[in-house]
Amino acid sequence: MLNAGLYRRHLEVLDQRLTDALERAGRQGLALGGVLFHAGRAQTYHADDEEIVFWATPHFRRWVPLAGPEHVVLARPGRKPLVVRVLPRDYWFDLAPPPASYWEQEVELKDVESFEQVASALGSLNRIAYVGNSAEAASTLGIEADRVEPAALMAPLDWHRASKTDYEIALMEQAARMAAQGHARAREAFVAGATELEIHYAYLRGVEQLERQLPFGTIVALDHKASILHYQHKRGAESVPAKLLLLDAGASFGGYASDVTRTWVSPDCDPTMIALVHGMDRLEQELVAQVRPGQSYVEIHEAAHRGVAELLAESGIVKTGAAAAFERGLTRTFLPHGVGHHLGIQVHDIGGRQAGPEGGTLPPPKSYPFLRNTRTLEPGHVVTIEPGLYFIAMLLEPLRQGEHGAEIDWGLVERLSRFGGVRIEDNVVCTSDGARDLTRPLIPGPRGV
Repeated sequence: MLNAGLYRRHLEVLDQRLTDALERAGRQGLALGGVLFHAGRAQTYHADDEEIVFWATPHFRRWVPLAGPEHVVLARPGRKPLVVRVLPRDYWFDLAPPPASYWEQEVELKDVESFEQVASALGSLNRIAYVGNSAEAASTLGIEADRVEPAALMAPLDWHRASKTDYEIALMEQAARMAAQGHARAREAFVAGATELEIHYAYLRGVEQLERQLPFGTIVALDHKASILHYQHKRGAESVPAKLLLLDAGASFGGYASDVTRTWVSPDCDPTMIALVHGMDRLEQELVAQVRPGQSYVEIHEAAHRGVAELLAESGIVKTGAAAAFERGLTRTFLPHGVGHHLGIQVHDIGGRQAGPEGGTLPPPKSYPFLRNTRTLEPGHVVTIEPGLYFIAMLLEPLRQGEHGAEIDWGLVERLSRFGGVRIEDNVVCTSDGARDLTRPLIPGPRGV
């Protein structure tokens, strides 16, 4: 449960990590005494006065669970964070101060009516760096360009984002609970024969959030549309009747995200497709069990491909056996994306390919260019595990025409293609004792229903 003590311990960890980041920057010749984290500046659409949906910048959100633009937090090692909350007087929008919350007593809080008043509320910003989305705002505060998100500072800050505190995990647990309600309502709608649009609305009712509050747009894919990895539409009557639903959707709480995928099939769906969905559910759970300290995420990804090879062989899609399907790279046609990513403030949380706290890149293997995470797991890392198997026409055709085309049962592929594909995804904390699945206890897999 969220409370001042949990948040206080979170700030203590952030203070340690800030100290480390400043020390690392200092060794590279950048002497800093603290960082000003800016929630960011609202933006409008081109040639319009309509504002784009605002999300506070990630590093700001890690320090303060405060929505809205222009707020800042001044973080200096060993000192209570100074939060300046910008609360304009306005009659166009409801800008009333939010209700008092647990976090306010753990920071020094000042309220101003405009960003122009922020500088006087902060005092001297000598040797302070700026992290935010507006170089103009930094300039207004007198922060020079070389102290605006300097690389020597951002590398360790981004690196440390991967390791979540107990407070952050508590926020993500609540986001998972909210998503669970949405998934339950969406599945009920699917069983009742709802369209993609109706399933989407059922999800929103269950999660009790507006579309703009979700961490990403829902993927509501019936039948063959499940083969489109980031399917963005919501079809009406033309989407039904359907026998398979792939739902990829999350929720947001306190600035942190959940990201869950389930694939549901009707009892009268093709038996081979039902077996693939249930097999993918088993495989996903086996991969979740591999989340532990010291485990290479790349190895989990490779294990996903070996598992997909087994499913392809068991179903008869490939004729040459699982080992050959893996060695010849056939699985890459059916699983073109990575097995998952870091999760937190951002759905695809930053730093997944970072080589170390000083920066650098650890690229994915050439065979798996879309893998977002190449790091070794540590306690506190929160990752998604989301293997899939899809029938994607633009990828299947080169395989059909290539040297291994004869190894595929194309009649079976054609039969299954009308169902699009399957993906199962959970949100998993790496603990010192192994994997802790945040979502599976709340949202059953297709084998559990």
